[in-house]
Amino acid sequence: MYELVQVGEKTYYIECPAKMGLYRINESEVCLIDSGNDKDAGKKALKAIEGQGWKLSMIINTHFHADHIGGNQLLQQRTGCKIYGAGSDLAFIKRPLLEPAFLFGAYPPKELQNKFLMAKECQALELTEEVLPQGLSVISLPGHSDGQFGIRTDDDVVFLADCLMGQETLDKYRISHIFDVGSYLATLEMVKGLSAALFIPSHAAPCEDIVPLAEANIKNTLDIMNDVETLCGGDGLAFDDLMAALFEKYDLAFNLGQYCLNGCTIKTMLAKLHEEGRIVIAEEEMRIRWRRN
Repeated sequence: MYELVQVGEKTYYIECPAKMGLYRINESEVCLIDSGNDKDAGKKALKAIEGQGWKLSMIINTHFHADHIGGNQLLQQRTGCKIYGAGSDLAFIKRPLLEPAFLFGAYPPKELQNKFLMAKECQALELTEEVLPQGLSVISLPGHSDGQFGIRTDDDVVFLADCLMGQETLDKYRISHIFDVGSYLATLEMVKGLSAALFIPSHAAPCEDIVPLAEANIKNTLDIMNDVETLCGGDGLAFDDLMAALFEKYDLAFNLGQYCLNGCTIKTMLAKLHEEGRIVIAEEEMRIRWRRN
């Protein structure tokens, strides 16, 4: 774990629960793509970097989720590196409390203020063409978060962030986190058309052919949407009743964090189904029910 793996002349990744990419800007400086899930991940990444005699000059965060920015603060404090993000995700990178607050819908309880949902604060800047190292290019990958993106290196290696999950993760958790299911599915269709020498998803093994995994993620998403539509039949269901039915159907362990993460996914699916006219919102007796059209 936390092994530095070379996959191109200047491109590497660090094998860990949320893979970190690494690009050698020049003979002495490197750029880290995401920083792992906590300060310990940051320490191990820094050890791998300094073990090669390199200096960490910048971190590019593909999106704001805590398991991708958890090492930011420690790495910035120890190296003085600059940290970059993009779009609406940048606000969350600079103010990590926004992630559990967004999921909870208000100031979050202490149970949600943990390292899995909330990183430590850091100073971060907007990623622009002017600061992007020569040899790197950005690929927009919205859906998992609003502003998520991937990175292609001039070694023809593509870091795909969390635009898809490995089959083992899909089987274990079934409902992966999605902010905008329409954008998520469109991103997966776009990814199927990409070519690269190697694709590196954050939560799946590197591969040369990304199509089977993209299709598996599309199928999983559409299957859940169909289940949601079916459960909303008859008189419909209030949201909490729908969530309870899904947790039972998929045999998922219940806790507040998982409820909030999965709830975000189900809400965007409900919005998409409503947009397509497959379900409607029924407002009655101080309750909102989602019901098949």
